[in-house]
Amino acid sequence: MKKIETIKKESEELIKKMIDDFTLEVFEENNVFYVNIKTKEASAIIGRYGETIRSLQKILEVILYKIFGQSIEILVNVNDFRQKQKEKLEDLVESLAKKIEETGEEQTINNLSSYERKIIHQLVAAQYPNLTSYSTGEGKQRKLIITKK
Repeated sequence: MKKIETIKKESEELIKKMIDDFTLEVFEENNVFYVNIKTKEASAIIGRYGETIRSLQKILEVILYKIFGQSIEILVNVNDFRQKQKEKLEDLVESLAKKIEETGEEQTINNLSSYERKIIHQLVAAQYPNLTSYSTGEGKQRKLIITKK
């Protein structure tokens, strides 16, 4: 069975345990498998502050690791949640960049997922040549810092 078919089958089985009415599409781009879910029950999949969607993604990664015997990078998206999330992060980085320019003080962001940290690092590198970002800490204590170069 091909990876995409297996990922779709496993994703559907897991999501059926959570909600009844949904459509699901899986595709691969740059060695990342995207699991796109469309549903009217999005809040059940996304959860509070995106906690459920992150957990669902992690569970799928573990299931797929067991099946394939290797790490599979996946990104679960529900009703374009990830695009809206990226737009919010862009706004956050813009406001923090202005604050850094005004005060000269570094800015710290807590409670981000690895996906959110990755997006912010990419945004800072691409759009703010006079700023840099890095992460410190481990686990729940991990935080992202944006500062002048």
